[in-house]
Amino acid sequence: SFQNFERHHFLILKTSFSFFNGKVCGGRVFVENTIVIEAPVHENCHWDIQTQEDRILVITALSGNLKEAQEFLTIHDGSGKDSPILLVENQKTHERSRKDLPEAVYTTQSTAVIRFKKAPTSNLQLKIQKAVICPFNLGTESQCGRVIDDVSCYCATFTKV
Repeated sequence: SFQNFERHHFLILKTSFSFFNGKVCGGRVFVENTIVIEAPVHENCHWDIQTQEDRILVITALSGNLKEAQEFLTIHDGSGKDSPILLVENQKTHERSRKDLPEAVYTTQSTAVIRFKKAPTSNLQLKIQKAVICPFNLGTESQCGRVIDDVSCYCATFTKV
């Protein structure tokens, strides 16, 4: 049997932006569904990102490659100054997830900070979405995965007949 762990579509509710020489250079944003941010044309910009408390964030690249973009930015799991950096190569993938989903970074909590260390050499857009938590350890007879998209989670329980 499959269970869908909820999927909603909303709009951005609260935003505030910082400016550098008249251009957006980071800010604070609350994600209700999906936002897209463009990499700044200069360095030392950061975005404080938050979603509802019982959800996590997923970050993918719309243009460019997320793994290569790590040269220009860091994605922090949480909003504290000592929050760990999330790396594409360290992300766990559910065995039952679709293999054609975009390269992504998932937070373990409802907040993240993206810090641009330097300006990218090409156009880079990041898509940030609210996602449901997808559990890994449900027991030996159950497995979960992102089988439809990168924000929802489905779990199956396998029983012997």
